[in-house]
Amino acid sequence: MTDIDVSGLPRYSRTGRGAPMLLIHGIGHRHHMWDPVIPILAEHFDTVSIDLPGFGESEPLGDAPSPARLADRVELLLDELGWSSAHLVGNSLGGWLSLELARRGRARSVCALMPAGLWRSTGGTARVRRQVLFSVWVNGSRLPGAASLMRRSMLRTVVLFGLFGRPWRIPSAVAADDARNLATCDFDRTMSALEGTRFDGGHEIDVPITVVFGGRDPLIRAAETDLGKLPSLVAVVAHKHLGHVPTWDDPDLVAAVIEDSTSA
Repeated sequence: MTDIDVSGLPRYSRTGRGAPMLLIHGIGHRHHMWDPVIPILAEHFDTVSIDLPGFGESEPLGDAPSPARLADRVELLLDELGWSSAHLVGNSLGGWLSLELARRGRARSVCALMPAGLWRSTGGTARVRRQVLFSVWVNGSRLPGAASLMRRSMLRTVVLFGLFGRPWRIPSAVAADDARNLATCDFDRTMSALEGTRFDGGHEIDVPITVVFGGRDPLIRAAETDLGKLPSLVAVVAHKHLGHVPTWDDPDLVAAVIEDSTSA
């Protein structure tokens, strides 16, 4: 795997051969969330996993990191890679950005894992639940010694359940680094930029779309998602043991869903 830093653009890792595939993480995470599935995907795809601006090792945007602004920066990276289009795979906020890039004509297919932005309402109990859970995870990560505590399997399982469906499967070192990233990333500004907004313009998308839900995901629930914002022929996949960030829960399953989405 090659880590690449192009000045002013998101940092990314690239590996594999085949059709281009861009992997976009969600708010508070980093490109390492894709590590469990990349060895499988790289057998058939030229995979690029990115750190969104303000997350991982990418510098934050100077202005408000709205979905449109973040998509602008990812689109510049596509240009830098020489990709007019790619198979787009995104988790949570990354799913939102994948749909936005597809609306702009930059997708060959979209696989949106627990996508943000398709809420039926920008308020209500679902919003409150998301705010409370994110507050627990983010503020918890900022406590002294939080990263070290994530090395304890039992504590990691209790604290991260829901964010991950099977948090005990996450290596301790990865969980510790994830906690450090969450504590120091551009979370607050990005979350603020998302407030009161939803994805729009989905009916313009003319490539296959697969939307994935997890039964252990308390943040993005199928019943609270408005798929009416997308074209009518959307493939919907649900697996009861997946959490909000599903790649560590079942790498083989998630990789298979992603691969299937490219030929839907």
